[in-house]
Amino acid sequence: MRRYWSDRREAWPKMVPQTSSVAKVFGSRALERYEPTLTLWEATEKNDGSNAFSRLLKQSSAALLNAYAQRTDFPYSAWEVKTLLIQALVSEDAAALQAERFAKANQACT
Repeated sequence: MRRYWSDRREAWPKMVPQTSSVAKVFGSRALERYEPTLTLWEATEKNDGSNAFSRLLKQSSAALLNAYAQRTDFPYSAWEVKTLLIQALVSEDAAALQAERFAKANQACT
């Protein structure tokens, strides 16, 4: 994942404050897997990639930022990113697969 947001090479999209909780941004279903106080900023900084759900959250957070930045080369809308994260919470396999899809889309973003 390119680190545009955390390296501050680009402005953080105004649609979602850095201090917003993951649960507020992605919905209450995210509380089943993630800490209630975890912020979107913290999610983009996570480096515990050994867990499929952690990878999913990190890549989904970056994907959401790319969607809100309205990048012409990014294939997902913000609504799609949120929906796909929630759908992928059903299992580790689903989380790993969706994390990989978001990672590829995030990497392709220029």
